[in-house]
Amino acid sequence: MARELRETRLPGVGVKYTCLTAHGGRLTVILHNEGQREIYWFRHVDDEEPETVILLEDDEARQLGAVIGGAYERPKVVEELEMAFGELSIEWIEVPDTSPAIGKTLAECAFRQRTGITIIAILREPEPVAGAQPGDVIERGDTLVTVGKLGQYPAFRKLLAEGPFGPQQPEATD
Repeated sequence: MARELRETRLPGVGVKYTCLTAHGGRLTVILHNEGQREIYWFRHVDDEEPETVILLEDDEARQLGAVIGGAYERPKVVEELEMAFGELSIEWIEVPDTSPAIGKTLAECAFRQRTGITIIAILREPEPVAGAQPGDVIERGDTLVTVGKLGQYPAFRKLLAEGPFGPQQPEATD
């Protein structure tokens, strides 16, 4: 169950985020305007002094955020699905910021016809696209959830990064 995240502007400093944990604690993160983060852990919601204070630079905080968000470790259920798929693999592929596919539909890109890789979902904020359709448009910051054979991924990554995607592409289903 999602917990409430309270945001407080700190003029001249940055933004403070506070949430209560399921185990009765309180976590506060101050995101400084210059990029540093301060993380305060309070064992009990009403504690006035933090149990622990962690100071992080911007790059450290981003790496930790990726770890906490699961970017470095696939959930066990995904590993089990991969075993069930046999030679097929599920991959999460970030769309490069300079990809010529940005602004194009999946049909225009014709990934499945050109590489054999199928896009099954698009992860994006604030709402992911489940069950990706040919008319869905690729946007900057998207992560494509794909299914294909391992040997097909190099061509897919190259196509996604470099194109070409022209208006003369054949009709595609993904």
